[in-house]
Amino acid sequence: MYIKKHTFKFRTGDTDEKGGCTFIGGSWVDKTTDELFNNKKIVLFSLPGAFTPTCSGEELPSYDREFKNFLKMGIDDVYCVSVNDAFVMNAWARDLEIKNVKMIPDGCGTFTRNIGMLVNKPVQGFGLRSWRYSAVINNGVIEKMFVEPGFNQFSDDDDPYTVSSPEHMLKYLQQTDPRHDQPLQNIDIRPS
Repeated sequence: MYIKKHTFKFRTGDTDEKGGCTFIGGSWVDKTTDELFNNKKIVLFSLPGAFTPTCSGEELPSYDREFKNFLKMGIDDVYCVSVNDAFVMNAWARDLEIKNVKMIPDGCGTFTRNIGMLVNKPVQGFGLRSWRYSAVINNGVIEKMFVEPGFNQFSDDDDPYTVSSPEHMLKYLQQTDPRHDQPLQNIDIRPS
């Protein structure tokens, strides 16, 4: 499946601190799916929301820690997509001191809807958010997707986090690597 064309709204240069996690003074920058995915092999993961327990305490920091292992497996970059605006995504990355993972704001949820992962989270009062998943996207084509079990529109779940983890993704990449019969040097796929 090809990624549908979409334009994301990023913020750059917001360095004027206004207190808490509020920074302003920058400008809007549009980036298209072509710019983000063409001629690249990307690990993409998506989660229900910034500053939420599993997303902040486990998923995003774990992907950031494993970034170098993804590069060793032939991945060009790692992206985190969430149905949050650019201000929120930037503040969240600053707060967690994320150094490697690229934060992709899907403020209106269009990219997430196009990929079939937009869900309603009424119990938490979140409204429309992304279901948790991870994917390998090779030159704009979804090569493999790991979708957490229990996809639903009613918050009728316990926020599963198993198959979309970086450890699961690294195991998949190792198994599909043409060098898989040979020991891979310096790749540790144990949980960090």
